[in-house]
Amino acid sequence: MIIHFFEKIMNKGTPGMFLVFLLFSQCFFSQTISGIVTSEAGDKISFVNILIKENADDERINQFTQTKNGVYNLVLNKKYKKIYIVANAANFETSVQEVELDNKEKISLDFVLKNEKIKTIQEVIINQKKESFEIKEDTVVYDVSRYKDPSDKKVQDVLKKMPGITVNEKTGEIKYKGKSVETVKLEGDDLFGTNYTVGTKNINVDIVEKVEAIENYSENPLLKGIESSDKVALNLKIKKGKIDFSGNIDWASGFDSDVKQVSSINSTLLQVAKGYKSFLNLSYNNIGVNQSPYDYFSNNLSIDQQKNSDYSAAKIINDNSFSSFLEDTRANRNNAFFSSYNLIFRAFKKNSTRINLSYLKDKLMQDIYNESHIIDDNLNLSDTYNTIKKPELFRIEIDSKTNTTKKSLLEYKLSASNESNQQYSSVLQNGDRNFETNLLTKNTFLKQNLQFTYKLNDKSAFQFSTTYAWNDIPQNMFSFPYLNIDNDTSFNTQLSNFKKSVLDFQLTYLAKYKNIKYFFSFGNNNETNTFNSEVMGLNNSKKNNYSNLLNNKKASTYLSGQANFNISRLYIQPSFNLYYQRQSLNNINLENKTVVFEPKLYLKYKINDVAFINSIVDYRQKPFSEDKLFINPVFISNRNIISNVPSLSFQKTFNGRVSYVINDLYKQLNFNFGLYYTSDKGNYFSDITISPYITHYTYFYSPKVRSTYGADFMYDKYFSFLDSVLKLSSNLTFSNYENILNNSETRKINNVTQTYDFSWKTVFDFKINFENKFTYNINSTQVENQEKNTLRSFNNSFRIIARPFSKFSIIASFDYFRPNTKSQANYFFIDNTIKYIVNRNWELSFFMKNILNKKMITEVDINDYSVNTTNVNIIPRYFLMNITYNF
Repeated sequence: MIIHFFEKIMNKGTPGMFLVFLLFSQCFFSQTISGIVTSEAGDKISFVNILIKENADDERINQFTQTKNGVYNLVLNKKYKKIYIVANAANFETSVQEVELDNKEKISLDFVLKNEKIKTIQEVIINQKKESFEIKEDTVVYDVSRYKDPSDKKVQDVLKKMPGITVNEKTGEIKYKGKSVETVKLEGDDLFGTNYTVGTKNINVDIVEKVEAIENYSENPLLKGIESSDKVALNLKIKKGKIDFSGNIDWASGFDSDVKQVSSINSTLLQVAKGYKSFLNLSYNNIGVNQSPYDYFSNNLSIDQQKNSDYSAAKIINDNSFSSFLEDTRANRNNAFFSSYNLIFRAFKKNSTRINLSYLKDKLMQDIYNESHIIDDNLNLSDTYNTIKKPELFRIEIDSKTNTTKKSLLEYKLSASNESNQQYSSVLQNGDRNFETNLLTKNTFLKQNLQFTYKLNDKSAFQFSTTYAWNDIPQNMFSFPYLNIDNDTSFNTQLSNFKKSVLDFQLTYLAKYKNIKYFFSFGNNNETNTFNSEVMGLNNSKKNNYSNLLNNKKASTYLSGQANFNISRLYIQPSFNLYYQRQSLNNINLENKTVVFEPKLYLKYKINDVAFINSIVDYRQKPFSEDKLFINPVFISNRNIISNVPSLSFQKTFNGRVSYVINDLYKQLNFNFGLYYTSDKGNYFSDITISPYITHYTYFYSPKVRSTYGADFMYDKYFSFLDSVLKLSSNLTFSNYENILNNSETRKINNVTQTYDFSWKTVFDFKINFENKFTYNINSTQVENQEKNTLRSFNNSFRIIARPFSKFSIIASFDYFRPNTKSQANYFFIDNTIKYIVNRNWELSFFMKNILNKKMITEVDINDYSVNTTNVNIIPRYFLMNITYNF
């Protein structure tokens, strides 16, 4: 199967794959020394220094490591014929052993250290630069000063530069070694919860001294050592002197090319005292910057919204997305106010309570012209939108933990939000029909969780948890003049309202037996989804064949389990879900009762301390979401209508992935090569009917299989002889699916997407550094028996960071975009920032954005039936003078 997979990749003539395998092949040969260090009594000794020397009498050290639980493992950074290995530790005599290596790949060497009688301390010269990080068991401690440069203002800016850490530019989501972090703590306390981007986007990086990346993170302290956790978290360590009271005020003002005032204000206040911590943030700007976790420009879900997706109702009428291939700060014409207050305190001795409050109010404006060429019918459609979007959001989160006894913990969590989003659009359709549309969406969300943990002993515990969630999303879309459904029917109002409620009870037993950690959970989940929709015409008359009244109930009784254990270097984690589900759908009088079994297996083979191979296979079965269960049509815009042929069938999904990974912090090397495959049996396919003014999507269930497979690659390495960091990454995905277009036969479609990224950054020890990032994208779609449609695009970003004096810096940025290589259209942007540090409290900055004053870009997108061209207005040239006061 793997050989067949590679044949498919190579037969596609995919560029860049040779480089992938060339680098992949370089990662396997290395010389490794490992062993155990014990005392004369046979006890393993931790924190023993293992030093590598080429000459026994030389004080210079070529490499070093430390033992962890008495065990060490060291990959040599070059080939040696003979070395001397020195083991020393406090209160023990130093031991030296000579080793002949030749071409041996693995050497095992143990030490038995004698108790020291007289301790002599001598100077040791280490032939290495001071490391930018320190490893302490499951925690890596990064020194922020070693990664920060003058362009970095907030914590998020410097996190991107730390090896092993990645930050999603759109959502702010942080990953460490490929895993999403659970939270970002402040001095050991979980101040921000799931909305940690409030902190990472707004905390001034100048007050942070260290960043700790914590593996095997357990949120519940009673489960430490019992729970098998593969979670990760970050912890920010504040500089001394900044603990009690610190913050900053940024005020910037200037003008754009149309002589309109632009401004940005951002202030933060951090308080850390005995018994409580708090962080306050107030910000306003109209220059496209989003200081909040919520994205109303591209409609990306926040981290909190992603984690609550199973408890959220569907939103059928989506507001316009202004997403652009440019960074949001170039096209996000906003007027945003955001405030958050985050507090953690002890209400009484055995209690810890966290409260997070946030408020957002924005006004986004965008002018968009979209033109679509329907390939099969040679039909051209166009829409011009002048849109104003006014979102307003209030959110509160409460997390209270109380140790009722030394062995028990009671937790209560509340998450609630109230959102209103008003969208006004002037629409010109096909150049001859004008509409004014008004969409009002309200979203009220409530989720409560109560969890009790009791620790039976050091090896077992049980938990009881109950969750109740409720979500209500009423929507009202009004259009003037009336929209014509057909020759005899017109309307001006579409009403829609999805509601969801979920009640879940769960009892979990967790235990540890020797090196095996396991748990079993038994519970019951009840979910109710309702949907009402109506179309109102002249004189508020209802169109019955455009009305929906849906009530969908799901009830599941489930048993799930997981075990984790090691066999030598192999880590094994089998798990399963077994549940009995009852479903009912009132609008077509359907019922379904099903027993579902979902197995999963995760394997990880540890090659050495820095490299491993892992694989995961799982089989899932799930019912379809409620937005596929209503029957009659719903207008989701002035042009698009959707309806369904509902089914209570399950989608059956098989996933498989295998990866080879290297995470070597000492060599500052990260490498990842993976192959993946997904097969979905049972899907909703689309029957699309396109006319000059209306496009109708009818979704229907089919048991046919849809598959996706591909490969991804990442290589990130610091080269000391160049004082540079090089990063290469690529992703290749093949997928196939089917649909129907304008009463055609079923069309079989193959799609191939390719992304290649190359970035290079210098870290010279002198006054100028450079950064460059190049991205190349290919998207190919082919309908069976038709010509392939391919779109290629690329962009390049180059930055010069100069620091001619210690308090003075200049950052110049040059961005080039080519949205379609077949077109001559291209876009070049120049930005500049000048920064002067007056003293420890005051800073002055001057920003020049979009110096060439580009005011519009044209983007191109393709799918299986159309080529779409979109013109988007962007923020014009502006200049800003910024004053920063730090305290």
